[in-house]
Amino acid sequence: MRALYSIVYALGFIMASPYWLARGIVKPLYLKTLKQRLIGPGKILPRLGSRPRVWVWAMSLGEVLSARELVKELEKDGCEVIVSATTLAGLAMAKSNWPNKIVLPSPLDFSLSTRRFLEQTQPDQLILVETDLWPGILMEARKRNVINSLVSARLSPRSYKNYQRVRFFWSRVLKYFDHVVAQTPEDQEKLLALGANPAAVSVGGNLKFDQAPPEGGPEAKEKILAEVGWPDGRYLVAGSFHSGEDSMILEAFKGLRPQFPDLKLVLAPRDRHKFSSTFRLAQEAFPKEAARRSRPAPADREAAVFVLDTLGELEKFYAIADLALIGKSWPGHHEGGGHNPLEAAVRRRAVLAGPRVHNFKWIYSALAEVGAAAIVEKKDLPEKLSELLRDPARLSQMGEAGQRFVAQHRGTVRATLDLVRPKG
Repeated sequence: MRALYSIVYALGFIMASPYWLARGIVKPLYLKTLKQRLIGPGKILPRLGSRPRVWVWAMSLGEVLSARELVKELEKDGCEVIVSATTLAGLAMAKSNWPNKIVLPSPLDFSLSTRRFLEQTQPDQLILVETDLWPGILMEARKRNVINSLVSARLSPRSYKNYQRVRFFWSRVLKYFDHVVAQTPEDQEKLLALGANPAAVSVGGNLKFDQAPPEGGPEAKEKILAEVGWPDGRYLVAGSFHSGEDSMILEAFKGLRPQFPDLKLVLAPRDRHKFSSTFRLAQEAFPKEAARRSRPAPADREAAVFVLDTLGELEKFYAIADLALIGKSWPGHHEGGGHNPLEAAVRRRAVLAGPRVHNFKWIYSALAEVGAAAIVEKKDLPEKLSELLRDPARLSQMGEAGQRFVAQHRGTVRATLDLVRPKG
């Protein structure tokens, strides 16, 4: 199986190489990290005494944010932690979160790459976060008696369908995990249906329930607005939206301005490659009232639409929101599925999303049930926004319900580590 996988992976890498080369020309850091992804850190990393060494592997920015409390708790348990991330955004966020830790680009899944990484990092345990299933590293780690764990595991309907097509392969890959901790019973059922070892699979919840309680209240909003030079007022924060949703949100906002003249809009694209195109749309809709977070100017005090074109700041800006709109949930140039609303809910913000939230079905259903979130069709969005903005008391009640919901589900990190932590 390893030989077949290596051939398929190599062919995919070769086919994609022109794209990555072009990206590397624009963003030299892609090529700069390639050497480490191929051959590892380049030297054996010295161990800190007899402490168990745990390698936490996060895919991108979202997984890195999920892993923050996990890393903290592993260290409390006496572990030495190495962190790796696959994307540049994830790598940058990991280095920002853990400036005093070993943070590396995750290896490519070639046999040589995975072997060199394991030789040089010498982990006792490998923990993959959320959706990472890398056969090469799992096979190589198993040969070296490294404990393989998958935590906060979830499978979107699309991923599950794709895995089912080659179940014979993924059933063998899943057997390389010593521990699989699913987010929900539904995720557990999917993993078992794909062939995971029943003795290894359990439910531990979503790690994002345990994010550190943020600073909140009017003082937090005033502090952030003063820091960025934005005007006071009521704010809609549209987070993690995808292509096609930006124009819909701008159109709805434009219709609300006559009713709510002090209303402002923050647009936070999920893909950083959409920062400039989103700003152009904002300029077209509001020629003299559009601003970019990355380019502060005195005129920002007069702006009404702000494009959040920086990485890793969205969760902070939910603190200024009167209402949070979560993207990838309305029709657009994407497959839908939604994004995690917990970053907004924990900040006591009412949540609004479209109907295409199947990747986080349980969380949205639970938030809607306790009155913390509303699911709204595209055609009904302007009317729903107007209704909620005219009822500040209801917005406050929704926010309080969301914050209570998150608080009631805290403890997922400890529950997860009780299942997977190394004994040392």
